[in-house]
Amino acid sequence: MNVNFKHLCIICFFLPLLTIIISFIWSANLNLINWCIPNFDGCTSISRVGRYEPVVYFFKPLMLIYAIFLGLFWKNYYKLLNFDNINISKFSLLIAYCSILFLVLYIIFLGEGKLYKFFRQIGIFIYIFFTLLTQIIFSNKLKSLSYFNKKFGYLIYYYSLILGLVGLLLFPFMIMKIIEITNFKNIVSWNYFLLIQIYFLMIFFGLKKKL
Repeated sequence: MNVNFKHLCIICFFLPLLTIIISFIWSANLNLINWCIPNFDGCTSISRVGRYEPVVYFFKPLMLIYAIFLGLFWKNYYKLLNFDNINISKFSLLIAYCSILFLVLYIIFLGEGKLYKFFRQIGIFIYIFFTLLTQIIFSNKLKSLSYFNKKFGYLIYYYSLILGLVGLLLFPFMIMKIIEITNFKNIVSWNYFLLIQIYFLMIFFGLKKKL
């Protein structure tokens, strides 16, 4: 499947966001969840917007398609760096694929039950951790990529690094009931997911030409 890398950046940014937004509106219209601005109110979790019928039949396939495009993104990103004679290990690509694997498992078992509970509590954090680690590793090479704006490359690298450090600081608060703020975990999840997705949009704007 040959897809333009710039197109992959746009797809990986917009596809999951639009899927979640449409699922949220649909679920709220069916009174499956409450109306709110989840990034501020945290009235529902991201998974809950696509957990119930009939929305789940839209949410799951679209998110699985996103996982496929995400795999293509990292594969093409890796090839682009190596094509420009930038040394990046295959282990970095393996980390990216591991993150996608846990995302796929999370989507497949979305719903109720012990398996879903495991991937909601543990698997999704593994996906986020591996995704951020991959973004940091790959971004560290961007400033040396001839196809990429060098200053923008530094910006993306430090953006990824700061996001990763913030994630580490927030992790204890996400797994333990430390902060007594209503819907704290949901608010963090919605905003953190958006910040992770912005990475793909930044890559798009940093590229100097079509590939």
